[in-house]
Amino acid sequence: MILFDTSVLSRVFRRRRPGAEERRLQVVFDELMARDVPLGLPGIVLQEVLSGIRSPRQFSDLTTQLLAAFAVVPAGVPEHVEAARVRNVCLGKGLSVSGVDCLIAACTITGNHELFAVDEDFKAIARHAPLRLFRGHVA
Repeated sequence: MILFDTSVLSRVFRRRRPGAEERRLQVVFDELMARDVPLGLPGIVLQEVLSGIRSPRQFSDLTTQLLAAFAVVPAGVPEHVEAARVRNVCLGKGLSVSGVDCLIAACTITGNHELFAVDEDFKAIARHAPLRLFRGHVA
């Protein structure tokens, strides 16, 4: 399964005029949606994407859209333990990474998934943890 990070979804669902990076991500997103590729969201990503939406109608519409398109991958005890391990390893290497990013990485690692993210912190995490990053190429 390919899990999506907030960094990709916020660019894909952005309402303003997209730049080159947003258009590239939209193409990859559309290709993934058109194929029978299992797609998921860590639960915390669902929360992040929906947070800050002031319009109840937009909130409801986006919730419906996300839940129809993605399997939600909840974090349980193993994911929280792995997130702490990942964060400790990164801190030991001098990297300051957020607990949320480590939880997203842990959901990906424990489920043996790939993570589609454009946040540079995940590249750093992947250098020190068994995090597999989706490279944006649809086979």
